[in-house]
Amino acid sequence: MDQIAPGDVVRDTEVHPVDGLDGRYRLDIPEAWRVVYAFGGVTMASAIRAVVAAVDRPDLSLVSADATFCQAVPCGPVAVQVEVLRQGRSAAQAVARLWALDPADPSPTGPVGSDLVVSCVLGERDPHTPYRLQGAVPPEVGPPEGYDPRPEVVDNPFADIPYHRQTDWRLAEGRLHWGQVDVPPGDPQASSWFRFHRSPMGPDGRWVPGLVAVPGDVLGPAVGAGIGTQQGFFLILSLQIGIRFVADVTTEWVLQQTRAQTAADGYAAGTAELWDEDRRLVALAHQIAKLRSF
Repeated sequence: MDQIAPGDVVRDTEVHPVDGLDGRYRLDIPEAWRVVYAFGGVTMASAIRAVVAAVDRPDLSLVSADATFCQAVPCGPVAVQVEVLRQGRSAAQAVARLWALDPADPSPTGPVGSDLVVSCVLGERDPHTPYRLQGAVPPEVGPPEGYDPRPEVVDNPFADIPYHRQTDWRLAEGRLHWGQVDVPPGDPQASSWFRFHRSPMGPDGRWVPGLVAVPGDVLGPAVGAGIGTQQGFFLILSLQIGIRFVADVTTEWVLQQTRAQTAADGYAAGTAELWDEDRRLVALAHQIAKLRSF
Protein backbone atom coordinates (compact mmCIF):
# COMPACT_ATOMS: atom_id res chain seq x y z
CA MET A 1 0.00 0.00 0.00
CA ASP A 2 2.77 2.46 0.92
CA GLN A 3 4.33 1.94 -2.51
CA ILE A 4 1.31 3.41 -4.29
CA ALA A 5 2.07 6.94 -5.44
CA PRO A 6 -0.34 9.68 -4.32
CA GLY A 7 -3.07 10.52 -6.78
CA ASP A 8 -3.69 13.85 -8.46
CA VAL A 9 -7.28 13.91 -9.69
CA VAL A 10 -6.67 16.60 -12.33
CA ARG A 11 -3.67 14.80 -13.79
CA ASP A 12 -5.07 11.28 -13.42
CA THR A 13 -8.36 11.96 -15.24
CA GLU A 14 -6.82 14.00 -18.06
CA VAL A 15 -7.52 12.44 -21.46
CA HIS A 16 -5.14 12.45 -24.43
CA PRO A 17 -6.29 12.31 -28.07
CA VAL A 18 -5.35 9.28 -30.14
CA ASP A 19 -3.80 10.22 -33.48
CA GLY A 20 -5.84 9.26 -36.51
CA LEU A 21 -9.07 8.43 -34.67
CA ASP A 22 -11.59 11.24 -34.33
CA GLY A 23 -13.13 11.37 -30.84
CA ARG A 24 -10.79 8.69 -29.44
CA TYR A 25 -8.88 9.36 -26.20
CA ARG A 26 -6.64 7.41 -23.86
CA LEU A 27 -5.54 7.72 -20.23
CA ASP A 28 -4.09 5.65 -17.41
CA ILE A 29 -6.00 5.48 -14.13
CA PRO A 30 -3.38 4.85 -11.42
CA GLU A 31 -3.73 2.48 -8.47
CA ALA A 32 -4.28 5.49 -6.20
CA TRP A 33 -7.95 5.49 -7.25
CA ARG A 34 -8.65 1.82 -6.56
CA VAL A 35 -11.36 0.67 -4.17
CA VAL A 36 -11.72 -2.88 -5.45
CA TYR A 37 -11.65 -1.63 -9.03
CA ALA A 38 -11.20 1.98 -10.12
CA PHE A 39 -13.63 4.17 -8.18
CA GLY A 40 -16.77 4.73 -10.25
CA GLY A 41 -16.80 8.48 -9.77
CA VAL A 42 -13.26 8.67 -11.16
CA THR A 43 -14.07 6.69 -14.30
CA MET A 44 -17.21 8.79 -14.81
CA ALA A 45 -15.20 12.00 -14.40
CA SER A 46 -12.68 10.75 -16.97
CA ALA A 47 -15.42 10.06 -19.52
CA ILE A 48 -16.95 13.49 -18.92
CA ARG A 49 -13.59 15.14 -19.48
CA ALA A 50 -13.35 13.32 -22.81
CA VAL A 51 -16.75 14.73 -23.79
CA VAL A 52 -15.68 18.26 -22.85
CA ALA A 53 -12.52 17.84 -24.94
CA ALA A 54 -14.41 16.48 -27.95
CA VAL A 55 -17.17 19.11 -27.90
CA ASP A 56 -14.49 21.81 -27.46
CA ARG A 57 -16.90 24.67 -26.76
CA PRO A 58 -15.66 27.11 -24.10
CA ASP A 59 -19.01 28.91 -24.41
CA LEU A 60 -20.86 25.86 -23.08
CA SER A 61 -20.96 24.45 -19.54
CA LEU A 62 -21.90 20.99 -18.34
CA VAL A 63 -25.63 20.71 -17.63
CA SER A 64 -25.96 16.99 -16.91
CA ALA A 65 -24.26 13.63 -17.21
CA ASP A 66 -25.82 10.17 -16.95
CA ALA A 67 -23.55 7.16 -16.51
CA THR A 68 -24.35 3.46 -16.94
CA PHE A 69 -21.74 1.14 -15.43
CA CYS A 70 -21.77 -2.02 -17.54
CA GLN A 71 -18.52 -3.61 -16.39
CA ALA A 72 -16.09 -2.88 -13.56
CA VAL A 73 -13.04 -0.97 -14.79
CA PRO A 74 -9.68 -1.90 -13.24
CA CYS A 75 -7.02 0.70 -12.66
CA GLY A 76 -4.66 0.92 -15.60
CA PRO A 77 -4.89 1.91 -19.27
CA VAL A 78 -8.32 2.82 -20.63
CA ALA A 79 -9.68 4.28 -23.85
CA VAL A 80 -12.68 6.55 -24.48
CA GLN A 81 -14.63 7.06 -27.69
CA VAL A 82 -16.83 10.16 -27.89
CA GLU A 83 -19.66 10.63 -30.34
CA VAL A 84 -20.94 14.21 -30.55
CA LEU A 85 -24.65 13.83 -31.21
CA ARG A 86 -25.45 17.51 -31.69
CA GLN A 87 -23.60 20.80 -31.92
CA GLY A 88 -26.24 23.53 -31.67
CA ARG A 89 -25.97 27.26 -31.27
CA SER A 90 -26.49 27.16 -27.51
CA ALA A 91 -26.24 23.46 -26.60
CA ALA A 92 -24.48 20.21 -27.43
CA GLN A 93 -25.03 16.55 -26.60
CA ALA A 94 -22.50 13.73 -26.68
CA VAL A 95 -22.00 10.12 -25.62
CA ALA A 96 -18.73 8.69 -24.30
CA ARG A 97 -17.88 4.98 -24.17
CA LEU A 98 -15.01 4.05 -21.87
CA TRP A 99 -13.36 0.65 -21.69
CA ALA A 100 -10.35 -1.01 -20.07
CA LEU A 101 -7.36 -1.91 -22.23
CA ASP A 102 -5.17 -4.99 -21.92
CA PRO A 103 -2.11 -3.93 -19.85
CA ALA A 104 0.02 -6.30 -21.93
CA ASP A 105 -1.09 -4.61 -25.17
CA PRO A 106 -2.62 -1.25 -24.22
CA SER A 107 -3.29 0.01 -27.73
CA PRO A 108 -6.25 2.44 -27.74
CA THR A 109 -6.90 1.94 -31.47
CA GLY A 110 -8.92 -1.27 -31.25
CA PRO A 111 -12.68 -1.85 -31.28
CA VAL A 112 -14.85 0.37 -29.12
CA GLY A 113 -15.90 -1.10 -25.78
CA SER A 114 -18.70 -0.14 -23.40
CA ASP A 115 -17.54 -0.84 -19.86
CA LEU A 116 -18.94 2.61 -19.00
CA VAL A 117 -21.35 4.69 -21.10
CA VAL A 118 -21.89 8.36 -20.25
CA SER A 119 -24.28 10.74 -22.00
CA CYS A 120 -23.78 14.47 -21.45
CA VAL A 121 -25.65 17.68 -22.11
CA LEU A 122 -23.75 20.97 -22.36
CA GLY A 123 -25.39 24.36 -22.72
CA GLU A 124 -25.11 28.10 -22.40
CA ARG A 125 -25.89 29.58 -19.00
CA ASP A 126 -28.44 32.37 -18.91
CA PRO A 127 -27.84 34.54 -15.82
CA HIS A 128 -30.74 36.79 -16.81
CA THR A 129 -33.49 34.16 -16.82
CA PRO A 130 -36.43 35.11 -14.57
CA TYR A 131 -37.28 31.46 -13.88
CA ARG A 132 -35.54 30.49 -10.68
CA LEU A 133 -36.25 28.37 -7.62
CA GLN A 134 -34.29 26.32 -5.16
CA GLY A 135 -36.16 23.77 -3.14
CA ALA A 136 -33.03 22.21 -1.69
CA VAL A 137 -31.92 23.41 1.76
CA PRO A 138 -28.36 22.84 3.01
CA PRO A 139 -27.92 20.73 6.14
CA GLU A 140 -27.30 22.61 9.36
CA VAL A 141 -23.77 21.44 10.05
CA GLY A 142 -20.59 23.26 10.96
CA PRO A 143 -17.47 23.80 8.85
CA PRO A 144 -15.28 20.79 8.01
CA GLU A 145 -12.61 21.70 10.55
CA GLY A 146 -15.07 20.86 13.33
CA TYR A 147 -15.34 17.17 12.43
CA ASP A 148 -12.94 14.26 12.73
CA PRO A 149 -11.24 12.79 9.65
CA ARG A 150 -12.06 9.27 8.51
CA PRO A 151 -10.78 6.97 11.31
CA GLU A 152 -8.23 4.23 10.79
CA VAL A 153 -9.83 0.94 11.84
CA VAL A 154 -7.95 -2.26 11.11
CA ASP A 155 -10.93 -4.67 11.28
CA ASN A 156 -13.03 -2.83 8.69
CA PRO A 157 -12.44 -4.17 5.15
CA PHE A 158 -12.81 -0.63 3.79
CA ALA A 159 -10.59 1.08 6.36
CA ASP A 160 -7.42 1.28 4.29
CA ILE A 161 -7.85 1.29 0.53
CA PRO A 162 -5.91 3.47 -1.94
CA TYR A 163 -8.87 5.69 -2.86
CA HIS A 164 -9.39 6.76 0.75
CA ARG A 165 -5.80 8.00 0.89
CA GLN A 166 -6.50 10.55 -1.85
CA THR A 167 -9.42 12.24 -0.10
CA ASP A 168 -10.30 13.82 3.21
CA TRP A 169 -13.80 12.69 4.23
CA ARG A 170 -15.46 13.85 7.44
CA LEU A 171 -18.85 12.68 8.67
CA ALA A 172 -20.80 15.70 9.93
CA GLU A 173 -24.22 14.14 10.52
CA GLY A 174 -25.49 10.58 10.42
CA ARG A 175 -24.18 7.18 11.48
CA LEU A 176 -21.14 5.36 10.20
CA HIS A 177 -20.00 2.49 12.37
CA TRP A 178 -16.42 1.67 11.59
CA GLY A 179 -15.64 -1.84 12.75
CA GLN A 180 -18.87 -2.33 14.73
CA VAL A 181 -20.84 -5.44 13.77
CA ASP A 182 -24.04 -5.18 15.83
CA VAL A 183 -25.55 -1.80 14.95
CA PRO A 184 -29.31 -1.76 14.19
CA PRO A 185 -30.89 0.04 11.22
CA GLY A 186 -31.32 3.81 11.50
CA ASP A 187 -32.13 6.94 9.50
CA PRO A 188 -30.74 6.35 5.97
CA GLN A 189 -29.00 9.68 5.55
CA ALA A 190 -25.60 11.26 6.01
CA SER A 191 -23.96 14.68 5.76
CA SER A 192 -20.26 14.65 5.07
CA TRP A 193 -17.46 16.99 4.05
CA PHE A 194 -15.25 15.92 1.14
CA ARG A 195 -12.06 17.24 -0.42
CA PHE A 196 -9.17 15.95 -2.49
CA HIS A 197 -5.73 16.00 -0.90
CA ARG A 198 -4.43 17.44 -4.18
CA SER A 199 -6.52 20.31 -5.46
CA PRO A 200 -9.09 19.74 -8.24
CA MET A 201 -8.87 23.41 -9.24
CA GLY A 202 -8.03 24.51 -12.76
CA PRO A 203 -6.12 27.69 -13.61
CA ASP A 204 -9.37 29.67 -13.44
CA GLY A 205 -9.95 28.86 -9.75
CA ARG A 206 -12.78 26.42 -10.45
CA TRP A 207 -12.89 22.64 -10.19
CA VAL A 208 -11.98 21.10 -13.53
CA PRO A 209 -15.32 20.32 -15.27
CA GLY A 210 -16.59 16.82 -14.51
CA LEU A 211 -14.60 16.20 -11.33
CA VAL A 212 -17.68 16.74 -9.15
CA ALA A 213 -18.67 13.24 -10.30
CA VAL A 214 -16.21 11.90 -7.72
CA PRO A 215 -17.98 13.28 -4.59
CA GLY A 216 -21.28 12.66 -6.39
CA ASP A 217 -20.64 8.91 -6.08
CA VAL A 218 -21.65 8.75 -2.40
CA LEU A 219 -24.63 6.47 -1.84
CA GLY A 220 -22.80 4.07 0.50
CA PRO A 221 -22.84 6.05 3.77
CA ALA A 222 -26.61 6.63 3.64
CA VAL A 223 -27.34 2.98 2.82
CA GLY A 224 -24.99 1.84 5.58
CA ALA A 225 -26.68 4.12 8.10
CA GLY A 226 -30.10 2.79 7.12
CA ILE A 227 -29.28 -0.92 7.02
CA GLY A 228 -26.92 -1.05 9.98
CA THR A 229 -24.16 -3.62 10.34
CA GLN A 230 -25.95 -6.63 11.82
CA GLN A 231 -25.99 -8.37 8.42
CA GLY A 232 -22.28 -7.78 7.79
CA PHE A 233 -20.39 -5.51 5.44
CA PHE A 234 -21.50 -5.01 1.84
CA LEU A 235 -20.32 -3.46 -1.39
CA ILE A 236 -22.12 -0.69 -3.25
CA LEU A 237 -21.70 -1.50 -6.96
CA SER A 238 -22.88 1.46 -9.01
CA LEU A 239 -25.21 0.66 -11.90
CA GLN A 240 -26.26 4.19 -12.83
CA ILE A 241 -25.31 7.68 -11.65
CA GLY A 242 -26.90 10.89 -12.93
CA ILE A 243 -25.59 14.35 -12.11
CA ARG A 244 -27.13 17.79 -12.67
CA PHE A 245 -24.37 20.40 -12.60
CA VAL A 246 -25.87 23.49 -10.98
CA ALA A 247 -22.87 25.79 -10.47
CA ASP A 248 -19.09 25.83 -10.73
CA VAL A 249 -17.25 24.64 -7.62
CA THR A 250 -14.80 27.24 -6.33
CA THR A 251 -14.04 25.92 -2.82
CA GLU A 252 -11.79 23.00 -1.90
CA TRP A 253 -14.41 21.35 0.33
CA VAL A 254 -17.77 20.02 -0.85
CA LEU A 255 -20.62 19.13 1.52
CA GLN A 256 -22.45 15.91 0.58
CA GLN A 257 -26.05 15.61 1.79
CA THR A 258 -27.06 12.03 0.97
CA ARG A 259 -30.28 10.09 1.47
CA ALA A 260 -31.09 6.52 0.49
CA GLN A 261 -34.75 6.26 -0.51
CA THR A 262 -34.81 2.48 -0.81
CA ALA A 263 -32.85 -0.74 -0.48
CA ALA A 264 -34.70 -3.87 -1.59
CA ASP A 265 -34.25 -7.02 -3.65
CA GLY A 266 -30.49 -6.54 -3.78
CA TYR A 267 -30.57 -2.95 -5.08
CA ALA A 268 -30.38 0.50 -3.48
CA ALA A 269 -31.28 3.96 -4.74
CA GLY A 270 -30.68 7.40 -3.35
CA THR A 271 -29.87 11.04 -3.98
CA ALA A 272 -27.18 13.51 -3.02
CA GLU A 273 -27.10 17.29 -2.88
CA LEU A 274 -23.62 18.79 -3.14
CA TRP A 275 -22.88 22.19 -1.60
CA ASP A 276 -19.73 24.30 -1.49
CA GLU A 277 -18.26 25.79 1.67
CA ASP A 278 -20.49 28.87 1.25
CA ARG A 279 -23.58 26.58 1.26
CA ARG A 280 -24.19 27.22 -2.42
CA LEU A 281 -25.79 24.31 -4.27
CA VAL A 282 -23.35 23.05 -6.93
CA ALA A 283 -24.75 19.68 -8.04
CA LEU A 284 -27.50 17.10 -7.61
CA ALA A 285 -26.89 13.38 -8.03
CA HIS A 286 -29.04 10.27 -8.14
CA GLN A 287 -27.61 6.77 -7.93
CA ILE A 288 -28.76 3.18 -8.34
CA ALA A 289 -26.50 0.40 -7.11
CA LYS A 290 -26.31 -3.33 -6.60
CA LEU A 291 -25.75 -4.46 -3.00
CA ARG A 292 -23.36 -7.36 -2.60
CA SER A 293 -22.09 -8.90 0.63
CA PHE A 294 -18.38 -8.44 1.25
